Amino acid sequence: MAGFIRRYGFSPGIETITLIEGVVIVDLPPPGAVSGVSTGVVGLVGEFADMTYATAVDSTGAVTTKVTPVEILSGADLLDKVGGFDSTLGDEGGDGGNGYVALRNKKFSRLVVAPVNLASAGAGRAWRQLPTNRSLTSATPVVPMAGGRVEAGREFRNSTNRVKLGKRINFTALGHYKNGVDGAVTAAGAPAATQTFNSAGSTFLTSYNGGVVPKGHILVLGVIDGAGALGANAGTYRVTADAASNTALVVEKLDGTTFDWTSGTLQPFRIHPGSDADSAIASAKLSDTAGYTLPCRPIDALIAAAALCTPTVVPAANAVTSWDPLSGLYLRSHVSSGFAYSADLQGANTAGGVSGTGLDAAYATAMDSLLQDTAPARDVNIVFGARTTTVIRAGWKTHVGLASQNGLGRVACISPDLATTTGSTACGDTTPGVGATRSESVFYSWPGVQTFVPEASGVTMGTADGLTTSDGVLDVRGDGFLAAVLSNLPPELNPGQAGEPITTVLSPVLGIQRGITSLQMGDYINMKAAGICGMRMDRTAGPIFQSGVTSSLTSGQKNISRRRMANFIQDSVSQRLVQFAKKPTTTANKDSAVAEVDAFLAGLLSTNNPPAQRISGYLVDDKSGNTPNLEAQGVFVIIGKVRTLASMDEIVFQTEIGEGVVLTTTA
Repeated sequence: MAGFIRRYGFSPGIETITLIEGVVIVDLPPPGAVSGVSTGVVGLVGEFADMTYATAVDSTGAVTTKVTPVEILSGADLLDKVGGFDSTLGDEGGDGGNGYVALRNKKFSRLVVAPVNLASAGAGRAWRQLPTNRSLTSATPVVPMAGGRVEAGREFRNSTNRVKLGKRINFTALGHYKNGVDGAVTAAGAPAATQTFNSAGSTFLTSYNGGVVPKGHILVLGVIDGAGALGANAGTYRVTADAASNTALVVEKLDGTTFDWTSGTLQPFRIHPGSDADSAIASAKLSDTAGYTLPCRPIDALIAAAALCTPTVVPAANAVTSWDPLSGLYLRSHVSSGFAYSADLQGANTAGGVSGTGLDAAYATAMDSLLQDTAPARDVNIVFGARTTTVIRAGWKTHVGLASQNGLGRVACISPDLATTTGSTACGDTTPGVGATRSESVFYSWPGVQTFVPEASGVTMGTADGLTTSDGVLDVRGDGFLAAVLSNLPPELNPGQAGEPITTVLSPVLGIQRGITSLQMGDYINMKAAGICGMRMDRTAGPIFQSGVTSSLTSGQKNISRRRMANFIQDSVSQRLVQFAKKPTTTANKDSAVAEVDAFLAGLLSTNNPPAQRISGYLVDDKSGNTPNLEAQGVFVIIGKVRTLASMDEIVFQTEIGEGVVLTTTA
């Protein structure tokens, strides 16, 4: 062989090439392809029963706001992550706010939710009773152990004051890891917060994974229908201190009330992990703040510290042969701070609309969480809110401006409250009218619509005409349905068109909201002129958005499809061009960057496949924008001009019909 063969994936430079004789292969990759970004990722901010993704709880039981946007993959996933229908959330018939209702009956290609924090500053703690033992000689559950689930939004009461659980509880069914029939207890002579349980044959110092039985674990003692001490002591207790000996445990009642034993020996017992009966994550006794981990939402008034709250719907009590998985369910308010209450944030069916209220501030925080540059928030390009107020609508205008400056182009769908029942108000320049938040990236939809929410059947809910209904047919704003249409529609298409996928997306719309008698052609002419994407019930096509216009009145910025297509092209190209950033300004690098832009736009024009055409024409220019001075500063300019496809908004069918019509044809 006369020389060496070397291969490089880059141009190695003359110094490297001349190191040794032979053949140098430079295997350069071809220009990459621009992959279009997804244009249908919707972000919703709203009030949900489950605030797991809106809160953080520290080791003292203090609840703070930590909104973490989360992607929703299905209807079941929605229930798992943010909870189900809660009739106390939102101001139905007015400002809205109920996140579940805002999403009900809507289809999205991708959905990201940012839940609002409505929780009190102090967390709660819950527990259940476990089935006692089978008999004097059998320390196994009288019925099989079962896990227990308490859904977020479940209501508890302290006297007449109500509180909603803000996070799902999953009681485990890990079962006992230690049991015996030699339990012994001795009456102390007076009730006390704790008592001592003994078992001469136990090894409590090595029983749990080779270590001590820890504080917070559960003792199940006795037999529910046993005679004497066997039945008198029967119940579920919490260990209050790590075992200090092999034979003794100090325990308390789950609710912390004082008690005394009835003296007895040969008592059957079991030891369970704390999670089988207690919501506490850390091993903690009842007075330890670390055991309070559940965000909770009082909806009437302050609930004092260490207050017991019983379920509004009480599970069946334990019995000899049956045991509800939630028998003995209780919730306790934070041991030192209780459940603080703010009427403008946590109250049932709270109305908004006043600047500076708790809800406006809570929404602002949740909206800001969608600005972070991490998935899934960074993927969002369409946003709307479950609640609308003057402050929230203005906040969305600011939000899309900030988001578009620092990431993907983003648009907002907004609507006025359902009390807006006249076109003159909606078309007005002052809030709640369209003119108050005018922007090319803000799409204003009015009027609202009616849709059937089966979970609301039998529940009294407010309506847009100031009355109530319990048939499940609710009034909702149009912005959520507009977001759903945009999510399912390619960006170059007019959301005001009929046909699929719009027919399916809008099929749950039953009619225009209550409180509006009729809207005529003149109303829709005024709405289009004002920049309103108006919902209309077409006698042939059904529900449609009459005019796919932005709220901007600036020439060239009026069509929703133009704004969305501009975002799509700009975002798609820029995400590929950023791969060239900071590379040398060689002719090869410049040509590759231009080639990728050209190839992407050629694909949109699709000359050889007319059914796939998405633009009318384009031009890529890398000459006129560049100067030697710019290049010396590291700036390379690519000018892209794209002519989008116009939509056939007006179709003229010119006719002459009659016996004397002369029929001619033109070449």
